[in-house]
Amino acid sequence: MSSHTLTTILPMNADLFYKITETSEFDHFQIPYLGLASHELKEEREEESHIYRKVCIKPKTSIPKILLKFANNEELSYTDVQIKSKTKKEISFKTQAPILAEHIHVDGIITVEALDDQTCLKVLKVTFRFTGPLQWFSSIIENSILSELKKTIELLPTIVNDYKKHLAAQAVEAPAAETNTSAADPIQISSQPHNSSGNRSSISPSKDSPAGNMVNKEPVAQYV
Repeated sequence: MSSHTLTTILPMNADLFYKITETSEFDHFQIPYLGLASHELKEEREEESHIYRKVCIKPKTSIPKILLKFANNEELSYTDVQIKSKTKKEISFKTQAPILAEHIHVDGIITVEALDDQTCLKVLKVTFRFTGPLQWFSSIIENSILSELKKTIELLPTIVNDYKKHLAAQAVEAPAAETNTSAADPIQISSQPHNSSGNRSSISPSKDSPAGNMVNKEPVAQYV
């Protein structure tokens, strides 16, 4: 058994990042960055203290060749079971391998720590354990999985920064769409007070909002 810790500084408020992380919208936003073929939510339910999620992930890159031999050289997907706490910024996960799951054990904990109002630290602690015939190939499999995790953690600051822009664009587009709808409806126009056009200037995002007040920081990724 071996454990590794990966960290990265993200240009987003800790509360906002924890809110978006492990959600369907953010999962799908990451697909082109991470080179995934698909990222599908299989199950999600809310409990009193946490959110339970099961997602199926199919990478475009090949899994370790040693595993493909057990799968008739077919590309496979894997399943992540996630427990997202509602009482603290912590997510536990367990990865279910597509084959030989009884011999491949990958699990860990993700935490999010506030650094200041505009940045946070993501800490990923992952543990590997291999049993049975895979003990002989454990280092090959572990290094392959760990390499993908490192790539993800290195890309995350860029992904988060682009997602902030995506959220800001949504904040602008939504009020604009409402304004256009109102202008196209003469009944709605006639019901508005004469000074309503002056109030529409308030639809732009506030500078104090999370999406408008964030400042990019230099991304840093560390591995242990």
